[in-house]
Amino acid sequence: MTAIGIDLGTTNSVVATYDPERKRSRLLTVGGERKVPSVVSVHRRDGRDELLVGRNALRWAMNDPENTILSVKRLMGRDFTDPAVQETRRQRSYRIVPGPDDDPRAHVMLLDEVHAPAAVSAFILEYLAGGAAQTLNAPVTHAVITVPAYFEEAQRKATQEAGERAGLVVKRIIDEPTAAAIAFGYEATDLDRRRVLVYDLGGGTFDISLLNATRDRQGQPHFQVIEFNGDTWLGGDDFDALIVERIIDWVRTNAETDPSGDPEFMFRAKEAAEEAKRWLSEHDSADILLKYAYETAEGTRGDVAMSLTRAEFEAMIEPRVDRTIKLIRTVLDEQNLTSYDITDVLLVGGATLIPKVYETVEEFFGKDKVRRDVDPMECVAIGAAILANTLHGVRCQSCGTVNDESADACAECEHSLVNARSAGDTHVHDVTGMALGINAVKGSHRDTFVPIIPRNTAYPMGEPIRHSFALTDGKRIRVPVYEGDSMRASENREQGVIEYELPQEIDVHSRVDVAFMFDRNRVLHVTITVPGTDFELHEKLRFDAPRTPPVPPPPENRDTADSTDLIFAQEMTTEFLCDYEQYLDPPQAMKIRADLDLAQQTILFAEPAERRRMLSVLESDLFNSGPASALLLADHAAERATGDEAIRLNQTIASVKNAHREGRRSVVDEQVRYLRVLVSAIRNQDVPEIPDAEDYAGLLRLLDS
Repeated sequence: MTAIGIDLGTTNSVVATYDPERKRSRLLTVGGERKVPSVVSVHRRDGRDELLVGRNALRWAMNDPENTILSVKRLMGRDFTDPAVQETRRQRSYRIVPGPDDDPRAHVMLLDEVHAPAAVSAFILEYLAGGAAQTLNAPVTHAVITVPAYFEEAQRKATQEAGERAGLVVKRIIDEPTAAAIAFGYEATDLDRRRVLVYDLGGGTFDISLLNATRDRQGQPHFQVIEFNGDTWLGGDDFDALIVERIIDWVRTNAETDPSGDPEFMFRAKEAAEEAKRWLSEHDSADILLKYAYETAEGTRGDVAMSLTRAEFEAMIEPRVDRTIKLIRTVLDEQNLTSYDITDVLLVGGATLIPKVYETVEEFFGKDKVRRDVDPMECVAIGAAILANTLHGVRCQSCGTVNDESADACAECEHSLVNARSAGDTHVHDVTGMALGINAVKGSHRDTFVPIIPRNTAYPMGEPIRHSFALTDGKRIRVPVYEGDSMRASENREQGVIEYELPQEIDVHSRVDVAFMFDRNRVLHVTITVPGTDFELHEKLRFDAPRTPPVPPPPENRDTADSTDLIFAQEMTTEFLCDYEQYLDPPQAMKIRADLDLAQQTILFAEPAERRRMLSVLESDLFNSGPASALLLADHAAERATGDEAIRLNQTIASVKNAHREGRRSVVDEQVRYLRVLVSAIRNQDVPEIPDAEDYAGLLRLLDS
């Protein structure tokens, strides 16, 4: 068995191997290259279709851009109606179409055939594995494949499917930032309780992962992911798109024609944009020259001859680079940390080679913390290779037998391996980035998101998480599964559907237990049981099932209003706890968490009177929690403050926070009183404690005004 690590990138892919005995890693050449373009093309020659992958596909693309697939990673696991897919349709030369037979996922056309993005990625993976086998002079059978940390359930499943289509046993699907940290951990010799932030800006995605990295007494590295965030629509491709728009604008201005509908022009403009971006990392300006690039109004072919300075390019990308820093602040705030608490910052991904990017990161963290000694284009593949060659199968929790990664049940005792951990000496503890759950289906609560697997849950999970529901729609059950952090199901992203039919003998009014379990690859396993019966169903999500239509709002009545107000209060209290917990006493924070849990149950099952009581409880949590409540009101007031009052308000907010950090309680109390006076003056109305305030809806209007 030969195992490799694969960084399956949006723009380029990289393959690496690792020798555990020598503790040495190396990148493998495929088709003579260490960075293989993630491009697939098909062309017809003498009546036969020929598949091209990598550099050959990229060369052929100039002849037939409509049958050349680039950046397919951005389509993996996404529905055709996804806004990201529609944006890709606008930018790309190839055809993106809905799936066949009501499959909601986006597909692509190669010549006259429809292909799922997973199938296109499988062509790339098969090419990489074949090239690696030639370099190693041994068959490659197993692989660890990396994905962005913020990839959703459907996107991870599509990546797993691509590996299996390519004939590989996928030992693990691992997050790209975690793989980079593994590479860093094995290279470092002083890895003693480090807090590492991985800044991963690739071709199509941006990921931040915050990890604790340690070594045990035996010298083995341990990596615990404690927080991550990201944007699957932010990367080097988007920087290229900005340059492409500049080229299009140049043609519109100088030739009075719009070339954006010409696939060949768009492909050539994309290539020119990539080249200009790379050139501007080393030079102050770049010339963009495209001969015979577009058709003029007279029917002739016109040339593009323009220049782009580094200053112009940096101004274009600055909002997107600033967004990466905003997401970093969110990650740090979630853990009550600052930039000073980070010991190492790892730059990962080709876009981090852009001076504007790494200089911005160095300015935020300090130049001495930013590690640029690890190649940002190679470390993800190296980390994956280390993991691929230090994992030795799957250990059965029942009898201890080590099984192959492809096994579903133990060969020795037939015990399920769903929640089994990999056997090996690399200790990686990943967590989920978003909650996974279902929507409530009772009456006015039909759009309420019920999380089953909470955010930041470690996986593989030792035990499934269960939730109980009452049947309401007969024996044919259809349960959409959502991933996200909103309390409304429709505001999260539907990942797939569980469909099943209860046996005739089970009463239609029975309660059903739904259990969710993530395995080591974060593949979801669902078990459905009916208490008091022998019914048990093991189900997997149907990603090809039609998505659930939007839930129409229920008829307006007092019960519905109570439910809606409580949902809003729950959302607001959750945000309040996230943003201001550090200013709460521990007992206050514990009470608010308990109130939020009770509110969730109240939304689903309680009577209107109990929902109204719970609403009052959350109102009190929001506005009677001392300095935290005062800061909540002040931060909302600061959004409308101007001039001197804005300066005074922000200075007082800072004074409250500094005094709280230093433990000067009397100063905090004094500044909080002054803060309330300032807020009242800015809003030109009293902001009393909740018992004397307006009703809750009025307070919401007050905060949102």
